[in-house]
Amino acid sequence: MAAALPLSRPSAAPLPVSRQWPRFALVFGAIAAIISLLPYLLAYLWSPPGHHFAGFFFIADDATTYLAKMRQGADGSWLWNDPYTSEPHGGVFLFSFYLLFGHLAALLHVPLIAAYHLARISGAIALVLAADQLCRRLLPAELRRLALVLVILGAGAGFLAQALGNPSLLGTRVEALDLHLPEISGWYSILAIPHFAWATALIITGLLGLLRIADAPGWRPLAVTSAALIALTAIHPQMIPVLGVIWVAYQGVLLAWGPRPSIRSVAAQAVPFLATTPLLAYNAWILFRDPTIAEWAHQWRHQAPGPVSLVVSLGLPLLAAGVGMVVAWRRRDRGLALLFVWPPLVLALLYLPNIANIQRRLLDALYVPVGILAAVGIRTLTSRLRRGRARRIEAIFVTACCLSSLIVLAIALRFASGAFAEAYISDDSWRAMQWLSAHHQPSDRALSSPGAGQLLPAWAGVPVYVGHYSETLDYFQKIRNVGAILKPGEPDTTVRAFLHDNGITLLYWGPDETATGFQPVDQTYLQPIYQEGTVAIYRVHW
Repeated sequence: MAAALPLSRPSAAPLPVSRQWPRFALVFGAIAAIISLLPYLLAYLWSPPGHHFAGFFFIADDATTYLAKMRQGADGSWLWNDPYTSEPHGGVFLFSFYLLFGHLAALLHVPLIAAYHLARISGAIALVLAADQLCRRLLPAELRRLALVLVILGAGAGFLAQALGNPSLLGTRVEALDLHLPEISGWYSILAIPHFAWATALIITGLLGLLRIADAPGWRPLAVTSAALIALTAIHPQMIPVLGVIWVAYQGVLLAWGPRPSIRSVAAQAVPFLATTPLLAYNAWILFRDPTIAEWAHQWRHQAPGPVSLVVSLGLPLLAAGVGMVVAWRRRDRGLALLFVWPPLVLALLYLPNIANIQRRLLDALYVPVGILAAVGIRTLTSRLRRGRARRIEAIFVTACCLSSLIVLAIALRFASGAFAEAYISDDSWRAMQWLSAHHQPSDRALSSPGAGQLLPAWAGVPVYVGHYSETLDYFQKIRNVGAILKPGEPDTTVRAFLHDNGITLLYWGPDETATGFQPVDQTYLQPIYQEGTVAIYRVHW
């Protein structure tokens, strides 16, 4: 019979962290990074004739805007100007993560898309190493690898709901969130959106630093933890209050279980949070006082997912984590207490009113406590079985926990096969945007269909009138405006006034724009400056 799971005693010191190189984590992180890069490389190699891979599979509309932000960084800016809307506004210190990687792209003389994927694969390695350090801090050696695998690859069973046609359950339609929301899965974050992986790595680094400060306050953990939380504030500022609530709840549990911490320790733990207040205050100020940013924020659609969908999409890992939470509570494990207060608090915050309308963004890194506690739960459930049988059951359970991550990879490979046209740009459009990237003027703004408008700021560096559902203010009204202006028979004076009033200096004309029936070649105020294949570009003379 297997021995019962050894966890730390209620009053025990933190489990010792090995000073050796984390070989398993390094190999695991490198393999994860390489596999995550493979579909993208295949997509470039397998691009259909006459097409160019756009660089993204998942949430491509948002990812394209990140590339546009990187372009601003590559041009030397540390302030973001929204290139997807025509309203006048000044630069603000937002999206600094992508501005930074844009600066790195310029420094290293690499294409922006290469820097984007550098951010993604470096985020994969950072996430795996940070998660490994947390497992080393909180778990005995025999549990660490299992926990790390579940943190990175564990996912839910939303694919079953999708296979069944997303049925209704308890009055709500069940959605496969684990196939649609990268932030609820470590592997999906690695494969799709780099700042999700980096934000989770910073969350873990911040919590590890706070644990070190609680053990022994000193300038080094204070500096590292403050830097991690400030960097996190620059990526996902909403997570600072969440971490604050989690940390206060954790300290409350420890206070109920043991001696009261010293005033010096409590004050030191507060320092990293206080270090984030200037940037948090700045974010709050622009969110509510800058007219353009406030209007943009009003368009956010990050409401909390349905509770049933969320539970199904966290699946077996959440079920096993529930067992782990009970075990940790009964054994009064002072390390795991940090993790078992995390999911209930996030779930409570998720469904409370939120003035910024970003409840879904509070799910960041939830898979970390779920994965670690799931490892504790699985090992506890199998601890009374014979060793061979326990290992087989454990292997089956872990495989089931990782199925959604395998499906996400399969979806990426399916995209890479060229099966979905939306992942590609026609060669005519690609060449036109490359030409425009080298020949536009700093004050230019282009008018096009929303599809081309999505791409122009990223691939040509030209702001547009309409292009992104969120970053274009009043997106749907602007689509209607374009439809009303670019139609046969519209008077020249009306079209010219519209172009002038919205600061439009370029007209991008491809297949989607041609379908409107408008004839730019017949307009004297439009001068053709580029023509190749199915795409033309005109300069507007008001």
